[in-house]
Amino acid sequence: MVAPLDAEFSVIGALLLEPKIAGELFSITSEQDFTREELHNVYLAARKIFNEGKPLDAVTLRAAVGKEYEPLFFACMEVCGGTYSWRSYVEAMQEQTRVTRLHELADRLAQIQTSDEGRELIAQASAAAGERSGVQIVTMQDALVNFVEEQSTKRKFISYGFSRLDGRLYSDYGDFVVLAGRPSAGKTAMALQMAVHMGRHDKVGFYSLETSPAKLTNRIIANRAIVDFGRINRREMTQEEWERVVRLKGEIMESDVELIPASGWSVQDILSTALQRRHKIIFIDYLQQLTGRGKDRFEQVTRISLDLHAMAQTHGILVVALSQLNRASTARPDAAPTLTDLRESGQIEQDADAVLALYINEEENAPPNERCLQVLKNKEGRLGKVRLDFDGNLQQFAEYMDGQREVILQTARMEKKHEAKKSNPKAAV
Repeated sequence: MVAPLDAEFSVIGALLLEPKIAGELFSITSEQDFTREELHNVYLAARKIFNEGKPLDAVTLRAAVGKEYEPLFFACMEVCGGTYSWRSYVEAMQEQTRVTRLHELADRLAQIQTSDEGRELIAQASAAAGERSGVQIVTMQDALVNFVEEQSTKRKFISYGFSRLDGRLYSDYGDFVVLAGRPSAGKTAMALQMAVHMGRHDKVGFYSLETSPAKLTNRIIANRAIVDFGRINRREMTQEEWERVVRLKGEIMESDVELIPASGWSVQDILSTALQRRHKIIFIDYLQQLTGRGKDRFEQVTRISLDLHAMAQTHGILVVALSQLNRASTARPDAAPTLTDLRESGQIEQDADAVLALYINEEENAPPNERCLQVLKNKEGRLGKVRLDFDGNLQQFAEYMDGQREVILQTARMEKKHEAKKSNPKAAV
């Protein structure tokens, strides 16, 4: 059990020792949690630095509160038993704050002169006893007022960069979306294209658990500058391609996307960084690579899915997690996946607000390089299929223009017929 005052010291100590927890710590605490004035002041200064987007550490914090706080900093770091237990310190601090408030109210209750005063203090005591950080209570009156205000403004959903998908998928901050697919279907390329598109309006974090930022950058340059992906990998770009990259670098840099190598990370690691970097949208490539708690892989993936859903809802972040599909779909004639094909845990299907499945169209008369993006689950919009052309040389997905797919199919049929005539001239007579 952490001593009351030690808990307050330990919370500030953990913040000084591990500033990357700041985002999550500030989201579950408030200045009222601190009973000691000096710690209360340090907390306010740290939160102000963080909210202004400045680096938060012992140096910037000392500059904000004054050199006289330096002994307090050392005391906080000395009392802190380790940053791993910082949530326990927060819980102990908040519990003791509630107890302190109840003691103060009890003293005031002993001195009341009227029953009205007593009822007011009892109400305050009840509120203090039931207080919990982050809890939101909405009465029906509040709900109706909010409804009227919301309906008076046009709602804007997050765009994925594909109009036919945007017309089905009404995503918002706080949603958990799964983009699933078999290996080599193009999941990472699609996720990067979506992330760069979203980065024009929001700050996006792309957390990759198996691909380096350099290799992700190669794909982005191929996609945005229309440069051959193979020549980028071989470092054999032409002069014309170099000129195109230089000409478009401003447009590419406009997208506020951060590439974060996250091999071996947990959901908590991603959450801490996302809050610290103020990411409004995060992509995770991919879900099954995250580390998680549990006695077996099924339990671990289940826990990961639950944590991702909670992270999205609690912190108002759009979470797009890539996921592997099992091999069952490949046995079907059209290779079309279903929700049951999500690999290693049915919890993913349950937690996700939307599930998208990307797969190669194996139908005999399908255009070459066609990908299908199937909306398998959609709490807010419609299910259905979006057909896309995938240019692997450019790592780029594109929607068909009206009538374009039919022209491609017709051209393919004519080429096939022409090849048949060349290989068997007698059949053409």
